[in-house]
Amino acid sequence: MDDTSGDNTHNNEQVQGLIHIDKIDLTLPMLEGATEENLDVGAGLMSQGFTFGEVGNIGIAAHRSRTSGRLFNRLDEVEIGDRVTVETHDSEYEYEVVDTFIVEPEDISVLDVQEDESIVTLITCTIDSTQRVIVQAKLL
Repeated sequence: MDDTSGDNTHNNEQVQGLIHIDKIDLTLPMLEGATEENLDVGAGLMSQGFTFGEVGNIGIAAHRSRTSGRLFNRLDEVEIGDRVTVETHDSEYEYEVVDTFIVEPEDISVLDVQEDESIVTLITCTIDSTQRVIVQAKLL
C-alpha cells in the first residue's frame, strides 16, 4: 500500500489499509473502528481481534452516501462471484463474494465466525436506512 503523506484530516497511522471492489469502481481507506468520524471518510473495521487472511469474520462498515459512487453507495450492485481485494500495509488478500442479503440493523449474527473460513462482511444501510445491506466474501 502506498504511504501517503501530508496534512490530511485523518492521521495516516489510523489507515489500516484499502478495500477495492472493481465491480463498482470502489477504493476506500479502512480505519480501525466503525466510529462516525471514520465512517465520514472511509470504511470502519470491526475486526474483533481477527486478522485478514486468517480464520475469522471481519466486518467492514461504511455509510451509504447519497452521492453515487461514494463510500458504499453502490454496494447493493455487488453480486456472488465478484471480487473484493483488501490491501493492508504488508499484504494483499483476494476474497470472492459468496452471499448478499438484507438484515435488520440489530442483527449482528452476520459477524459470526463460519467454520474454518476467512470472511469479510461488508455492511451499509439500505437506501431508506431502515435495514442493512450485507455482502459476505471468502478468502480465495
